Amino acid sequence: MTYWKPLPDGLASDVRQLVTELRTLKTRSGLSLAALAERTPYSKSSWERYLNGKTLPPRQAVTMLGELSDAEPARLAALWELANAATHDQQAEGGRPVQPAPRSEPPAARTEAAPPPSDEGRRRRRDVRLLWTAALLLVLVLVGTAVVLVHGDSSAGTAQAAISEPGGRPADVNCFADSCAGKDPKEAGCGGDAWTAALTKVQQVYVELRYSDACRAAWARISWGRPGDIARIVGRHDSARQNKVHYDTDTYSPMLAAPTPSAVRACAVLTSGRHGCTGPGGDQRLTEPPNPPAPTLSPTDDT
Repeated sequence: MTYWKPLPDGLASDVRQLVTELRTLKTRSGLSLAALAERTPYSKSSWERYLNGKTLPPRQAVTMLGELSDAEPARLAALWELANAATHDQQAEGGRPVQPAPRSEPPAARTEAAPPPSDEGRRRRRDVRLLWTAALLLVLVLVGTAVVLVHGDSSAGTAQAAISEPGGRPADVNCFADSCAGKDPKEAGCGGDAWTAALTKVQQVYVELRYSDACRAAWARISWGRPGDIARIVGRHDSARQNKVHYDTDTYSPMLAAPTPSAVRACAVLTSGRHGCTGPGGDQRLTEPPNPPAPTLSPTDDT
């Protein structure tokens, strides 16, 4: 069970509502602050400030936490807009902002400032913001419905393609970039969006450079090999991971972190003594090699 620190007394109600929602989503995700830092561009200390009401989180941080906890994007967007507006209002009115900004004006300047708006004026501005937010959400819903009606079944394919774009991370992916190094791509969930970024052939063995946008990682795969043949992924500074065929005709290596496919190469070292590598990966998604033909039994083989 997560025990949260009390939120600051001077926190605006809209900011308090956003932070309370983020705490709920963080608990639902089951992720620690360190895990959030690993899976997002924001540090552990940043998440601590966001979740304790010390700093208003960026919109992108709110969106990422929502994705990790399967939250409704439109609701989070509306909560953030209200919290952002409330923060600016609080700063303009001389109240205690979420993250205080230095004030260089002398006391006399502060005493001569215009009086803060009345409670009625603040309520009116809040009502206007709520009205605009509701209108925006309605437009988004209508546009989304129209797209579904026009494209029909193709929307499923579009959604699947979107999840493979850089920055879109499937729910079952459990590593990212450096944290993927040495892991099995299938067990880490990186095989879901994998594609072939480079391909070559060493004797009869196909060598592929496989890449996952969601994991920012790559690995080598060989096909049509024999027991003892090695699949090796090679990165910068001669970093490498490898695995050999133990049985059957194919295998794949553990992963290396790779910001782009061009940072790595896939190699094969065969039991025959031959070896070779692909070039650095490119942007084109190549066709995977065919499956090896099924072995046939000779007339003298037992059946």
